[in-house]
Amino acid sequence: MRWCYPYAAGALALAGLVWLACRDDVSPFEAVDGDARLTETVWRLTFSLKDDRSPAWSLNGDSVYYAAAGFGHLPPDPGVLVGLPRDGGVAQPILTNVQLPNPLGLRHWLVAPAPDPNGERLAFVEIAPLWDPNPCPGATLSCDPARSEAPLPPLRQIIVHVRRFDATNALEADTALDVSAPGVTIDSVEDPIIGFVPLYVVRFHPFQRLFDQERRFTFRTTWAPDGERLAYSDGLRVLIWTPGEDEPVSVPGTEEAVWPAWSPDGEWIAYSRIERADSAYCTCVYTALGPCAYLDYTEFSLGRHILSLIRPDGSGLTELGEGDEPAWSPDGETLFFRRGNQIWRMSPDGGEATPVPGTQGGREPAVSPDGQHLAFAKQSEGDDYDIWVVSLQQ
Repeated sequence: MRWCYPYAAGALALAGLVWLACRDDVSPFEAVDGDARLTETVWRLTFSLKDDRSPAWSLNGDSVYYAAAGFGHLPPDPGVLVGLPRDGGVAQPILTNVQLPNPLGLRHWLVAPAPDPNGERLAFVEIAPLWDPNPCPGATLSCDPARSEAPLPPLRQIIVHVRRFDATNALEADTALDVSAPGVTIDSVEDPIIGFVPLYVVRFHPFQRLFDQERRFTFRTTWAPDGERLAYSDGLRVLIWTPGEDEPVSVPGTEEAVWPAWSPDGEWIAYSRIERADSAYCTCVYTALGPCAYLDYTEFSLGRHILSLIRPDGSGLTELGEGDEPAWSPDGETLFFRRGNQIWRMSPDGGEATPVPGTQGGREPAVSPDGQHLAFAKQSEGDDYDIWVVSLQQ
């Protein structure tokens, strides 16, 4: 099943006109309060009113692809896949016949674009409707040990798509893989008066917490250099999927692994392993004229994020210190990653990591095919994210 998102038609039309007016007044390459090109080596590429995230490069390196929360005449959207020339210009949707308006106002939430090595297909992730954090709206929550809230983790399912850039068929016709996001299973218990009542077995994993608090796409896909396989994370491990096959294969030894990135020579997959610092357990019941839901609830807190390497067969595990969201240079000689509030780089063989100048506040690094530029997402003054570019020839 494929899921879409309904919106109120009147509000959508007004919001879309306001957004488009702003884009007409402020081009993607001009800031309201000054020159977009802050220096000759670092510049802000997008100026959207909402988030622009998960940058990637076109095969020839002349454009940056990204997921925008809303675009042009389209209604405000959780995620639209668009592209923009590296030096600024007009942003355009990069897929045909996917996010066009329709009479029902149904939308798709698309993120994490990943062009294949031949530049013919695009892998990306569709986020299905989220869990309602409260399984019994209006009911009273009671937990042992006591706590004021026990929300369901947001991610319920993602869909990994592979689509040709020139495809004109509906999104539902794509080669795709449905992936259940770990965190919630539903059982039942029998109440002597009401009968069977849902029992939610909840494990609020760290990747769910990162998505909930920061909308971080830990499940992104990455192509093998042969263009035949994709690696992705379901939040708890790295898996490899050959598009068209029914089932993926888990990479041994990748427990708690997220943000995979396949090396240019195909020999390694870089990823981040999220440590669990602690956990809290409780049992809860939602009550409204009797119990309406039970919870068996475990919440894990975030620990360190360990930058790691492993071969696709699970051998050669190597840890490189703290780091998130790895990206390889085209020659495979450098790993770029987020550490703290900046983008860093280091050799995959280990050694000293150094910060990349001009990337303070940056995340989600993506290296251009010629290795000369780095695109990344950065939070603006209005708390939304925009795409920036920095020259690596400094």
